[in-house]
Amino acid sequence: MKKLLVLSLILSFSINANSWQADLDKWKTNRVDNLKRPHGWLSLIAMQWFVKGENSIGSASDNTIVLPHGPAYIGTFKLVNDKITFTANKGISIQANEKPVDDTIQVKMDSSGEPTIFITDTFQFYVIERGKPALRIKDSTAETLKNFKGIDYFPVSGDFRVNAEFIPYEPVKEIEIINVLGLLSKETALGKLSFEINTKKFTLDVMDADEDYYIIFADKTSGRTSYGPGRFLYVPKPVRGNITTIDFNKSYNPPCAFTDYSTCPLPPPQNRIPVYIEAGEMKYNR
Repeated sequence: MKKLLVLSLILSFSINANSWQADLDKWKTNRVDNLKRPHGWLSLIAMQWFVKGENSIGSASDNTIVLPHGPAYIGTFKLVNDKITFTANKGISIQANEKPVDDTIQVKMDSSGEPTIFITDTFQFYVIERGKPALRIKDSTAETLKNFKGIDYFPVSGDFRVNAEFIPYEPVKEIEIINVLGLLSKETALGKLSFEINTKKFTLDVMDADEDYYIIFADKTSGRTSYGPGRFLYVPKPVRGNITTIDFNKSYNPPCAFTDYSTCPLPPPQNRIPVYIEAGEMKYNR
């Protein structure tokens, strides 16, 4: 009877380990597939600030926003106060949110939650708001996409898959997040996750991401073997009670690790933890 119990426990452990590894493999595959999409983060080639008034776009050198190739004159964005419109030039094939643009249209920024996304030639572009409006430009023929080298990972380790207690903030806490441009934003922390690594206790503030918690963190590998400014991580919310599992093997690099034109948020001071998290994605060597 005792031998059967031991065999059962070994079999259960083996099944759980195989399931965990399969889940990690699937996560890695999906991660790379998303990066390599024609207009994923690897295709980001520019972020162009708007000037007041007219902002023409195209490959001709006399445009306000000059593209590396494609139609010479695509159209014109017009910024008046905080409103933006776009007018396509005649004969240009361009879509906005999958509909042909044949007249002047209002343009929504990413801060609206539903930005107007333009597609023409090999380009995708849309307006972002980072203190002031700018055009984020992606190109499916970008060198960063064509020359993608893949992602290096720390060895998978069960030591960095830990149980954590969710401790809510009542009321929720407003925290300050600075991005790589030095711009400050106010975000809401639902609470913190408390956990142990090598018998030492740590906490990380978490933000809401529907069924998950979203974490921006840095550790002692940051700037050494992992991306300097920090990494991102999603953690499932507890189904029951207040205990969840943090799998640092799913820590991943922000877009800024792959392109100079992203505007990534940086970890708040309380999420810079003094421990080597040797798990997840390593530094990307461009």
